[in-house]
Amino acid sequence: MSKIIFLNQPSVGHVNTLLSIASQMKDDGHSVRFLVPYVKGIRTGIQIFDTAIEVPHRIRRNGLDVDCLPPDLSVIWNSLLLPFKSGHGETIHAFNMFFLAVEHYARCVLRFVERYKPDILVSDFAFPAASLAAEIAGIPYAVIYHSGLPFRGDGIPPFGSGLPIGDNYANSDDGYVRRENQLLNRIDKRMNAARRALGLTPTEPDILRRPYSPWLNLVVSGAHMEAPRNNLTDSTFFIGPCFGKRAEEAFSFDPFRSDKFKIYVSLGTVFNNKPEVFRKIMRALDTSDYQVIISAGGAYQKLQRDRVSQNAIVYKSVPQISVLNRIDLFISHGGNNSTNEALASGKPIIVMPVGGEQADNASRVVYLGVGKRIDIATFSEKQLLDSVEEIRHTPSFQERAVSIMNGLKSTQGMVLASQYIAWVAQQKKPLNNKDGFPP
Repeated sequence: MSKIIFLNQPSVGHVNTLLSIASQMKDDGHSVRFLVPYVKGIRTGIQIFDTAIEVPHRIRRNGLDVDCLPPDLSVIWNSLLLPFKSGHGETIHAFNMFFLAVEHYARCVLRFVERYKPDILVSDFAFPAASLAAEIAGIPYAVIYHSGLPFRGDGIPPFGSGLPIGDNYANSDDGYVRRENQLLNRIDKRMNAARRALGLTPTEPDILRRPYSPWLNLVVSGAHMEAPRNNLTDSTFFIGPCFGKRAEEAFSFDPFRSDKFKIYVSLGTVFNNKPEVFRKIMRALDTSDYQVIISAGGAYQKLQRDRVSQNAIVYKSVPQISVLNRIDLFISHGGNNSTNEALASGKPIIVMPVGGEQADNASRVVYLGVGKRIDIATFSEKQLLDSVEEIRHTPSFQERAVSIMNGLKSTQGMVLASQYIAWVAQQKKPLNNKDGFPP
């Protein structure tokens, strides 16, 4: 059996997929532990910090060991600014932040590698320091992608722009293209500066927009639920969703009405403190035909003080995967995990993106024909109600969602992830999809 270290940013959205894979690998007999940047302290009321503080506890609740990496001050400062960003600017800021302090984190990871002597490192794609530490230590590393959104392809817009899929984005004078090129150049320079400081040779450019592990890249999605990409490598595998092995809180489904069209609403785990958006949604959908289930997160206390509409139930949080199996329509911020979980459950989606990859997922939902996109800042109650009614009464939305779900039923994402990672760890050579894999 192998010794594996999993590494990721202190974000629930980023950790969930790795948690499922790590739990599967532990069940398969491997030795597993996590490394996560962590700010020690009490809850501050600043949502992004409070969420980060929760991540190690979430890992331990799943029965896995976790060690904490000392955070870099520049990352802490930039994380404070992140909630004030939106749209493409939020994407630019987030990936600027993720690629800060790469040398610092690589050196910290190396100390743990020397202590635990793992056979392989497995990291979220937004934690690039793991790749440098693995390269210096002379061990393999696998990179996990939550979707195919970062990769390039014909008609694929700049990452995080949320522009429609299928247009021509070759014009460098376009504002989105120009800003993305500036980001990519900045990231490549930071990576190469860290590599020089660590005694490594320069890397190939465009690290954010390509699968960057020469050993193994796992995309926890299906090719049929993505727009086509043209820069995938022989070590890149679409394995299907990985979210079956996570501890979920106890939850009663007794209030759910079988005779109503059930609409589940969630705005994610980080930027969900939007009580007025939730109120607007509830007002729009306050009709006897619907039952509305709200996962309110940071807005829960404020909504509890309000008069909730007669057909809405408000929770602080819910076991999302279980809830998705019991509803008819999902209104979501469009995070990777939420989008993949909805598609795997065969549910149409209305996406209200806040930032990051969410706008790109909104474009993906429209491209796939499984839902609609609404601007969270400007939507009207009538617009939302009309969109819900259109999806409810247009069979093609449900049919496309069910078709994607059926295509995913044959995938075994966590099992394949465990097998592929273990193979690379034991064989100490890249896994090549032209050499008879997947098995």
